[in-house]
Amino acid sequence: MSWTEADIRHQLALGEDSRWEFQQVEFRSGQPVRPRRDELADEIAAFANSDGGLLLCGVTDAGQVQGLSRAQLDALERVLIEICRDLIKPPLAIGLFRTALEDGKPFLVVSVEKGYAHHDSPGGSYERFGSSKRKM
Repeated sequence: MSWTEADIRHQLALGEDSRWEFQQVEFRSGQPVRPRRDELADEIAAFANSDGGLLLCGVTDAGQVQGLSRAQLDALERVLIEICRDLIKPPLAIGLFRTALEDGKPFLVVSVEKGYAHHDSPGGSYERFGSSKRKM
């Protein structure tokens, strides 16, 4: 799914929907601990089982950018790659893009295309409806 910074600013003001999900990320000892890996896998698989979408990691549900350090971005990227390779079946390719808006606070944009197969995650089979995922 293609996007621009203007698209992101617009969506941050509007909130989540069928194509956009915001995920605040908590770190402990330099590693992402919340949301849990299986929760992220469920969200990513739900996009792939629907029409695709964008997961903004480092953004609160209220649309506020947290601001992640370069080390945090590196760690989060590694975890997301592992999730898509090891927890989602069949494995899923995603786009990972580091960006910041005019405030300079970095976050990670995860682009998920519509899958060509049905993708299962640890929580089961999900698809995206509005601003939430639902069991299939």
